[in-house]
Amino acid sequence: MITFNVNNGRLLRFYQDKPDGAILIDAGRERDGYRAEYVGYISPGDAVMLYNLYRHIKDNDIQNDFINPEGKNRE
Repeated sequence: MITFNVNNGRLLRFYQDKPDGAILIDAGRERDGYRAEYVGYISPGDAVMLYNLYRHIKDNDIQNDFINPEGKNRE
């Protein structure tokens, strides 16, 4: 499991049961015990594409509102 405290007061958690398996995502709040407000999955193929997109944007300093807002280049 990978866990992040998100700036909107939520907790974002990623789970993967086995190599090359789908990634379960849940996001929720830890008020009075944890309560998931969103649950979804990312397929292994989509996870690889997201990583490739991230590396491409960072490696080429491309401006992207989510990944690299201060990027110098436009695609």
